[in-house]
Amino acid sequence: MEPRMNDVWSAITAGPIGRWSVWKYNWLLHRKLVRALERAREHAHGVLLDVGCGSKPFAPLFAGRVTRYLGTDLAASPYLGRARLDAFARAEALPFRAGSVDTVLAVSMLTYLPEPLRMLEESRRVLRPGGVAIVEFTQMAPLHDEPHDYFRFTRYGAAWLLERAGFEPLEFIPVGGLWARMGHATIAALKRLNRGPTRVLTELPVRALYIVLQPLFELADRLLSDPRDPLAHFVVARLRADPPAEPPSGC
Repeated sequence: MEPRMNDVWSAITAGPIGRWSVWKYNWLLHRKLVRALERAREHAHGVLLDVGCGSKPFAPLFAGRVTRYLGTDLAASPYLGRARLDAFARAEALPFRAGSVDTVLAVSMLTYLPEPLRMLEESRRVLRPGGVAIVEFTQMAPLHDEPHDYFRFTRYGAAWLLERAGFEPLEFIPVGGLWARMGHATIAALKRLNRGPTRVLTELPVRALYIVLQPLFELADRLLSDPRDPLAHFVVARLRADPPAEPPSGC
């Protein structure tokens, strides 16, 4: 049976309010991520390795698309939840044999790596010939998870990195557009207001604004979206048979 978006949504926003978590910060971003990933999953096949998997919230989305869903993350990751991981490891040093998986998935990950190219090169190593990588590149987000928030990427920067790592980009899928960016920035500003000793007074009004504003921005983004200004990009890339391109040398 085709996995429902709500199954994924429940895993992402698990909590007292469950899947109806428009009450929560990042509802808009997560909704856009899932919709983009629904498009990208058509390329997934065989054994899938989710690098930086956290609590494996996207596993239900790939049920029936892949033969096996593996996950790896840091042992110290705050996002593990109760998920059972297949390995604890850094993304730049995966404990899997060369040519052992068919699909690599990396969501909300590269922005936290000081050397994202190394992670992509390691993904190339573990992929079999004909393998694909489905990688999310964040383009717009407030500063977070300090001090390990390093990069933002345009689609051109994403393509450059993938090509240097030995991949051929096949499809660029925007995560939201201009209105989603505006909505995410607005919600981030409200979250910053909802801090400190006054939070006892601001909590309910701010949460109420989340409930009202996030669906409005989501609707506006669907009706009036400009995909040139997304929150992020999912890039589907195929493993190339020829060696990775060398960067141009300086004069």
